[in-house]
Amino acid sequence: MDYVKDFLEDVKQDRSLQLKTFITVVLSITGFSLFCVEEARLHRSNGVTHFTQVFDKSGEHKAMQEQRFPVITVCPTTGEFEGQIKSMTCSGYGPNSFHNFDPVKQNVDIGTISGATTQFSCMTVNEAQDYVGKNSSYFIKCDITYNAPVNQGQARITTWANHDVWSHAVFQHPASNTYRWKTLLQDRTTEFYMKTKKYDLNTKTMWWSNLEYGQFLVWNSTQASGPHASFTLGHEFGFYEEYKASKLYTTNMMLGTVGGMAFLLSCLNIVAFAFFAGLLQIEGPTRGGYPGSSQMYSGAQDNNGGIPQS
Repeated sequence: MDYVKDFLEDVKQDRSLQLKTFITVVLSITGFSLFCVEEARLHRSNGVTHFTQVFDKSGEHKAMQEQRFPVITVCPTTGEFEGQIKSMTCSGYGPNSFHNFDPVKQNVDIGTISGATTQFSCMTVNEAQDYVGKNSSYFIKCDITYNAPVNQGQARITTWANHDVWSHAVFQHPASNTYRWKTLLQDRTTEFYMKTKKYDLNTKTMWWSNLEYGQFLVWNSTQASGPHASFTLGHEFGFYEEYKASKLYTTNMMLGTVGGMAFLLSCLNIVAFAFFAGLLQIEGPTRGGYPGSSQMYSGAQDNNGGIPQS
């Protein structure tokens, strides 16, 4: 406490010490405020999960060797007619590759825009997910034949995953929302491709696949007419996009920013003292020593000059 009292007494008497103390207090409050701002920024930035896109060459090469095609379900677009889809044949194609599928009937409940749910008689293929495409040259092609009386009928398609094969997939059953379905038009071939994204969240991995439209190939007169449609499904070039969970602003980044601010404030402290001391013409603190030390020689000198006599 004696040191504090002595310091306060010095502050009362020494103008340069008053200025230095004032500048130091102001800059300390400023530094603490900046620290609080950066701390709040750190928590705000990490309050939600952020993903950064990465490229993993080895992981993508591995996926190319074991990328299975999803389960495909085809349903009518309307429930006004019974048995709209008469038959469907599907095959897998690729370089020196051919795979035959046996579609099976499946009842699927799909919601409508009005909010009601309707059950549709649909066809599903590749439920075992045993067809593997090693690159974007592999694809599945399906031909759909409608019942003749229902010439105005259309079909829609969605993809999903078998839980026993793709337990990490987001959708593991046909979607009950209409937004996950794509429409197939008659008398043409509709090309689809899978836009797949992989999300790495700490120790958990999730795969998200969207069905995107490619080309529409209108048939010419040499192809079979009638209530008929076909589609192809393949993977886009590169197979998938990978995203990893990351922090946009880390604790180390925050500490580095605060440390840099502290250094700048220290430099500003010196510059501000020198500036205001010169502006206000404040002299530096009195030099220390013992009483009479400043007169040790001057008091013993002869006013007329020369060497003092003893």
